[in-house]
Amino acid sequence: MFQWTLLSTIAITELRRRWRALTSNTVQLVASVVVLVVFLPFSLVGLAGVFFFGAAIGSGEIETPLEWIQMAFVYGWIGVAGLGGYRAYSIALRPDNADGLLTTVSHRELVGGLVVAELLLWGVPAVVFGAAVSLVFAIGLGSPLATPFILLTICVVLVTALVTGFIVALAVRNSGVRSKFLTRIRTVLLAGAAIAYLWLIVTQNLVSVFDPIYQVLSPTPVGWYGDLATIGTKVDGSALRAGGSLVISGVLLAAAIPVLYRLAEWLWYADGVSIEHDRSVERTESRRSRLTGIVPAPLLGVIQVDWKRARRAPVMLSFTLYPLIILIGPITTAVQTGTVGRSLPLWVLLSGIWITGSLFALNILGAEGATLPVTLLGAVPGRALVGGHAVASALLGTPITVGAVIVLVILSPHQSTALVTFSFSALILAAGSGFIATGIGTVFPRFEAVSVSRSTKAIVPSKTAFAVYSVVILLVTLPTILGHSAIVSHWLTSVFGVHEIVINAAGAIFSALLVVLFGSISTYIAIHRVESYRFE
Repeated sequence: MFQWTLLSTIAITELRRRWRALTSNTVQLVASVVVLVVFLPFSLVGLAGVFFFGAAIGSGEIETPLEWIQMAFVYGWIGVAGLGGYRAYSIALRPDNADGLLTTVSHRELVGGLVVAELLLWGVPAVVFGAAVSLVFAIGLGSPLATPFILLTICVVLVTALVTGFIVALAVRNSGVRSKFLTRIRTVLLAGAAIAYLWLIVTQNLVSVFDPIYQVLSPTPVGWYGDLATIGTKVDGSALRAGGSLVISGVLLAAAIPVLYRLAEWLWYADGVSIEHDRSVERTESRRSRLTGIVPAPLLGVIQVDWKRARRAPVMLSFTLYPLIILIGPITTAVQTGTVGRSLPLWVLLSGIWITGSLFALNILGAEGATLPVTLLGAVPGRALVGGHAVASALLGTPITVGAVIVLVILSPHQSTALVTFSFSALILAAGSGFIATGIGTVFPRFEAVSVSRSTKAIVPSKTAFAVYSVVILLVTLPTILGHSAIVSHWLTSVFGVHEIVINAAGAIFSALLVVLFGSISTYIAIHRVESYRFE
């Protein structure tokens, strides 16, 4: 039997748990405070914009005010539904110790408590800010009595959109749990979604996504919320559509309750599908590896294990996406202008080298996990472990880095002769970056797993290893960057009276020498640290 007291207890407990999780993570807490501080001035600017928008409607400057108001509420509904669905999929529907909770309370009370917790978490601040928006907009319109109706519209939009997001998230998760095909291609789907998301950011073409959704929703009761918000104002809205939006919203919310219950039941009580890997096939593939006879057997075993881990759990390598932060700006500029500048190949070169070295070699001790004792009992554990991880990174990342750099150099204003020096640098630096990472990773290892997503933990390199590795990679890449920089290369050409290709070649060779130097030192340190490692 459904009990409202249990639902409220679950919601309050979930809010307390999230608060404790936030306060226990200093970095996340500081980031949240910074976001809040940054949001305050923008919220004031937003209120000012709402006031002037209302004043423009009240004075008759806007010819079709109802369409603008409907557009604001439709896009607001889409945004809340999208954000709510994402949070439901990744956070809200993954409570701690869900199996234990389901032995104590029913799935109805659990999903109801989670929905209420999410409504309280975002609804309270949204209603407070929405009240300010409603009052300011009504004053701008010259109709202060319209404030309650505007606030009512905001609340209805928030609740209906959030519940819709939960339903969509539950449907998506049920599809993944019950479909072997979707489970197999989950990584491909997530990668495709990530690429599409980055492409939208780079191209800034959000209209192509949201405009079709707006065209579908605007004739529906979602678009009628604009009429509800205009009650008591001079805007000529439809009272019939306003009333209809409330009635239909109530009916949909009432129908959504059993749908939420049913989807939650299917999700949490489902056995789920599992993908069995054919071990005999894997062993056959291992024996027939193309690297057999080329790479020594101890190294080959480490390489194959790294690649299998990456294929089965790619989320463990999510930290390699960090360089995308610095690449978004240059790539966005290239896409918007339609031309590749001189700096983009250099940014891609630096990022590709960083990613290649960090793939498997930046935490070789911690990545072994529970198999580390067995690994250290091998005949030459140091050379096999260090060389295997470094070569695994190089074989996977070097071709991609070199190929991307070559394509971008061809499309850029760089001279054709620079293609040779760029290719040489990309090849040598990417191939050697893994060896540089090995020593740093063994000096600053990490053995404990950390959260890489809401439901996944993995052993990733330590923050200190990331910082030191980034500095060293920048240092060894700097001669190549300076040698191919327009300002520096032209200045050196005028000073020494040599051709630009000489400066390009000098930078590439100097970087190669630094990679050999740092790579040799780092490899020696890594082998020594591995072979002298002792368990406490």
